[in-house]
Amino acid sequence: MEKTGLQKWLPLAVIMLATFIIVLDTTIINVSMKAIIGDLHTNLKAVQWVITGYSLILAALMITGGRLGDIFGRKRMFMIGACVFGVGSLLASRAHTQPELFASVVFVEGVGAAMMMPSTAALILAEYRGKDRALAFGMFGAVAGTAATIGPLLGGFLTTDYSWRWNYLINPVVVLALLFGSRVLHETHERNPHKPDVLSIILSALGLGALVYGIIESSTYGWLKAKLPYEIFNHVYHLGGISISIYMLIIGILLLVVFLWRQANLQQRGKMALVSLAIFKNRQFMSGTIVIMAVAMQQFGLIFVLPVFLQGMLGKNAFHTGLALLPFSLSVMIAGPLSGVLVGKRNIAPKIMIQIGLVISVTGTILMWHEFSTTAHISTIIPGMILFAFGFGLAFAQLNNLTLSAVSVNQAGEASGLNNTFRQIGTSLGQAFIGAILISALASQLHADITSSKVLPPAVKPQVAADVASQATSLGTSAEPNRPASPFIAQEITRIKNDAIIKGVRTGMLATIGIGIIALGLSTQLPMRSRIPEDVDALATATH
Repeated sequence: MEKTGLQKWLPLAVIMLATFIIVLDTTIINVSMKAIIGDLHTNLKAVQWVITGYSLILAALMITGGRLGDIFGRKRMFMIGACVFGVGSLLASRAHTQPELFASVVFVEGVGAAMMMPSTAALILAEYRGKDRALAFGMFGAVAGTAATIGPLLGGFLTTDYSWRWNYLINPVVVLALLFGSRVLHETHERNPHKPDVLSIILSALGLGALVYGIIESSTYGWLKAKLPYEIFNHVYHLGGISISIYMLIIGILLLVVFLWRQANLQQRGKMALVSLAIFKNRQFMSGTIVIMAVAMQQFGLIFVLPVFLQGMLGKNAFHTGLALLPFSLSVMIAGPLSGVLVGKRNIAPKIMIQIGLVISVTGTILMWHEFSTTAHISTIIPGMILFAFGFGLAFAQLNNLTLSAVSVNQAGEASGLNNTFRQIGTSLGQAFIGAILISALASQLHADITSSKVLPPAVKPQVAADVASQATSLGTSAEPNRPASPFIAQEITRIKNDAIIKGVRTGMLATIGIGIIALGLSTQLPMRSRIPEDVDALATATH
């Protein structure tokens, strides 16, 4: 008997709740950094590593989590991951030092999230078919996109009215709901499970970890020539004047090449590979996965740029910054399900829907870029923000559907893990690459304006340069520098800082536009619709 109503859609509600809290934790504490710094007596860079470390561990372990789900059961891995995630959140809420917070968030909560995340999409593949799958992935995409933008709003509210610790205390409560709700999920796994290859797990984790680490550190040390000596554990290394990013990227690529060689070798010997190389020959899957990575870069690049403008230029606090991003969230929430309905009931090809969404999102980004100026206000950028989010919601929902529908249910965990790994790499790359461009443009403009200023006395310029350099490294959101007594000098510093912020934001937006155009170009390689027979038949039946 076919399921209907609550019985049919309750599994999706459980899956979406899990997705929501996993993605939420990638952004929820961004607005709480100052509170954490004061409470734990630490510094900005240390807290930033808590945030980036979470993304890094997700990228590094996503493939492993998906493969373990294939072997031991997606539902079982989902439940174990939820428990680990909840324990990590509880430990983080009680941390008294930065190392305690880092270990709790990265090595416990992050590992739990990496176990859960691949199972979410795999469970959707197992639970739904045809038009129901299109609608389910529409909701899934909407939740994933919305959680990233609700994070700052929720984090700002909890931090302002309660404590930053509540950002983590809410997770164990959600985990209890997930464990209770998981009873409605059906277990799926491979028919012939084998023990995973430990060396493959280590190679993939270290390779992806090194790659993401290099990307993240580029904003601090530069891409090629080192901006400053590399420092770790209170030791300084000059590395021949070359940035640590290049070394880590090379190491990461080499480890991943060895990883792929290892997979081929295991398959030749008839043993189980962590990732089947055959999946890389699946054109539909790989095309969709690469586009997902580019779209994630665009989304998180934009989410990185907007708070800089809202806080650095308009002076908004943490809560009001999150509130300003609310139209983004609402637009994604509407577009995601609408995408599923249009594909499922109106028989619009998923590829066409994806391309329509990408065109709309690029248009919205261009509109925002045009509006950024020293006279801009929240109301002037909201139309572009809504357009971007709506287009993103239309595209992202069907990208997941089209990409993961290209694999069998038996490959679902492996494919979902690889798909989410690429998305997480896109997330980290978007934040690091666009962030590095923004910071570089901001700092360069500050230096140029201070040097050429006719108002600032030469004796004052070195101190002003030091103050505004501090503003640049904190993206213009740190405390105001000590200003000279003269109101003319104070006004000049304000003008220089505002001009530099706008320059940085506009440059970052240009990079975001470029990534969106690249994603649109890559989407031409996607097939028109799913080529899985059961999906084609179901969609054909739905239109009659």
